[in-house]
Amino acid sequence: MATSIRELDALERLHADFSFTYDALASALQTPASTVHRWRSGHGGAPTPVYLHRLAAFGTFLEELDMLMTRDGAVAWLDTPLPYLKGHTPRATILAGHVDRVTGILMAMNAGMPL
Repeated sequence: MATSIRELDALERLHADFSFTYDALASALQTPASTVHRWRSGHGGAPTPVYLHRLAAFGTFLEELDMLMTRDGAVAWLDTPLPYLKGHTPRATILAGHVDRVTGILMAMNAGMPL
């Protein structure tokens, strides 16, 4: 990765550790895949504040996930349908653009709230 934008670290980790594709993550960010590839390569400018905020939400999600689960446990959990996501998986919810919902669940779990 040619650029050193900290918020892109979460994108790289979601891809490397949890097999999210860059194209799917771009869709979740509501931006074209070509834009994500430009950010990653350092060509064509940095993300605007709107996208930096969305990328930071991925980072917050990963912080909450790391407090609760091992990587292997997280991989399995991401693909488990959850009743509090109306039977959808955390992965599908994130890719639908709702990382905040999944992060909220993790925050509740980290706080010891029964779900």
